[in-house]
Amino acid sequence: MEEISLRELIEILLRQKKIIIGITLVAVVLATIVSYVVLDPVYETKMVLMASQFNDKLQSTQLNGEGIDSLLNAISQYPTMTLETYRQQITAPRVMRETIQELGLEQEYDVESLARSITLETITNTNLISIKMKHNDPEKAALIVNKVGERFMNFVSEKAKESATTSSAYIKEQMEVEKDNLDQMLQEQKEFLSQPRGVLELSQELEGKLLQITTYKKTLTDLEIRQNALQAGIKVAEAEAPDSNRVFLKDTDGNGTMQLTIEDTSTLMKIELAEAQSNIRAMGEQIIVLQQGIEDIQVELQEKKHQERLIDQKVTMAQKTYDAFYKKYEELRVTESSKIGEATITVISKAFPTTQPVAPRKALNIAITAVLGLMVGVFVAFFKEYWIATSEETQKKEMKPIS
Repeated sequence: MEEISLRELIEILLRQKKIIIGITLVAVVLATIVSYVVLDPVYETKMVLMASQFNDKLQSTQLNGEGIDSLLNAISQYPTMTLETYRQQITAPRVMRETIQELGLEQEYDVESLARSITLETITNTNLISIKMKHNDPEKAALIVNKVGERFMNFVSEKAKESATTSSAYIKEQMEVEKDNLDQMLQEQKEFLSQPRGVLELSQELEGKLLQITTYKKTLTDLEIRQNALQAGIKVAEAEAPDSNRVFLKDTDGNGTMQLTIEDTSTLMKIELAEAQSNIRAMGEQIIVLQQGIEDIQVELQEKKHQERLIDQKVTMAQKTYDAFYKKYEELRVTESSKIGEATITVISKAFPTTQPVAPRKALNIAITAVLGLMVGVFVAFFKEYWIATSEETQKKEMKPIS
């Protein structure tokens, strides 16, 4: 294997330096002509937006909801919008299509090409999004970028309204169902309250009977005390004055005709005792009847109270459910009419035409072309030397005499 020394390589480069320099100069000249004459300057413009979590503000008062409120909040919850979600929506086909139509860019862009020409960046540790675009016309670039930002804000608002409208339609439909249910519960409550012997009537009747039985028991106690006193008096009368009589005048016919009457004291007390005992028995029977009536009323009253409590619970629950649906419906109506795009997206800085082009980078293009021209020149130089060397060897072999 033939080895080539560094000296030989340098000698090759020196012998072919004209070719190397020539090719390099040609490349530099061509790069200069292309950069300064052929290529049009490209300008970049930028719009900066700040995204905020509007749905967090919208639902901050709903986080502590319980029962039906939690269910309605889950149904009507606005989708969580992250910074990446916003970024992906900027180049949505709908946004691009509306931008093209409003600016009359149908001859220059379609939806896909316009989306490719827009660069989106999110700034680390911030909620800022930049919309960039490169174009030969700086004014058109600024116009397009600003229009994309405007249409994006409208897009966010319309999407939120569509979501609110869908939820609102469901809430409204269900609200009508709950309204019918509430009316039915109220009618049931009305029919219950219109029934005879209601809770109030039974309560008053029970109160009256309790007052009456208290009076009877007090009277019974007084009669029992009187009975005991008469029994004691009879014993004393029979023991101490068995022959004692009482003489008095008595109106026998009620017309003032007086008659002299002699009665035995013991006999009179026995008659009064018999009367007291009769009253005691009658009062006892009345108390038993009243007690049974009170028990019956108490049972009936408890049943009525239980029924009333169940109906009241149904009415309360139906009213609470209907109120929750109505409140959520009103909230969604407000959401539909609000400009959510403006609330969630804030324009930090609009795009404006720039005077400094970002491309072509003439000096860089020339430098890169010079390096490439030098490499091509070196390759051509080595190839030429190789071609000459192999040609000489071939000629020598052809001129060598055959032995």
